[in-house]
Amino acid sequence: MDAVLSADHPLAAEPALRPGQLRDSTLWAPGALNRLDFLHRFADRFDIQNTATSVNLGPAHFLAEVTADPRRFSLMPADVPLPQVPGLRSLPLVDPTPLYAWSLLWRTGNGHPGLNSLAAACAEEAGRSRWLEYDPTHDWLPEPPTNHPRHGSKQH
Repeated sequence: MDAVLSADHPLAAEPALRPGQLRDSTLWAPGALNRLDFLHRFADRFDIQNTATSVNLGPAHFLAEVTADPRRFSLMPADVPLPQVPGLRSLPLVDPTPLYAWSLLWRTGNGHPGLNSLAAACAEEAGRSRWLEYDPTHDWLPEPPTNHPRHGSKQH
């Protein structure tokens, strides 16, 4: 994940950022933070106290909102091409690097004939893009959910 922020943000000139450096910035989210688990956990883990949300009207609109205030930042996948938004900076996050876990799920039996090709293409891209690399000494992944009352466990 990369931090995206305004070129006017106080940290915009840095070559890379540690997540803790964003502690005094405002995490801008494209929806209610309690519905965006990764961003919520990132804010909790790195003590980001200031958060604000917007209505998700697409990446260009969202990123334009990020750049509208020099205190805002958000997170975007490092390998996703960003829309052309004036004043937008994208900086790698390091020490640790936040990783966004991904998976493919499908039901067994009566699978679509193209499923094996899709899974093979995803595995090939994962290898090429290093999606499966994880080093706990350098990377951060959110902890698995627990039934701890602080996190608002849900009963099913």
